[in-house]
Amino acid sequence: MSSGAIVSLLIGVAMLMGPAWVLWLIARRRRRLATWSRAEASIRQVWKTKGSSSATGTDTSDTTVHARYAFRDSSGREQLGECTYLKNPKVGDTLEIMYSPDSAADNQPVYGGSLVGRIVVQGFVIVFFGGIGLFMVLVALDVVSL
Repeated sequence: MSSGAIVSLLIGVAMLMGPAWVLWLIARRRRRLATWSRAEASIRQVWKTKGSSSATGTDTSDTTVHARYAFRDSSGREQLGECTYLKNPKVGDTLEIMYSPDSAADNQPVYGGSLVGRIVVQGFVIVFFGGIGLFMVLVALDVVSL
């Protein structure tokens, strides 16, 4: 195997890690939806932060909206959670959250962010990086030729 083929193989395998990670995230979310407990939470605090560029150290125009929510677990104890992907959260709004039966501190909203956005981004990562990565591996292994 030539050095070019080895480099192609390594890059292809690295590119396949992105789709593998996305598929793992999808499987983890489905498992959580099926097995975690659910509760109604109330948003207690909303605040915004401005992003900064790590390359230049300057502020950017990107603003992230944070929401802190509270809910009661199955034993009646109040738990807190935080997320950054709710659309226009307001103090007092309610949302459905899911939490681990083993540790209610491990929680997240059931529905958060845009479903269409998730499908587009995850689909792009799987198709684009998966396709190019698989092609590079097949070329490196001489299964297909250019």
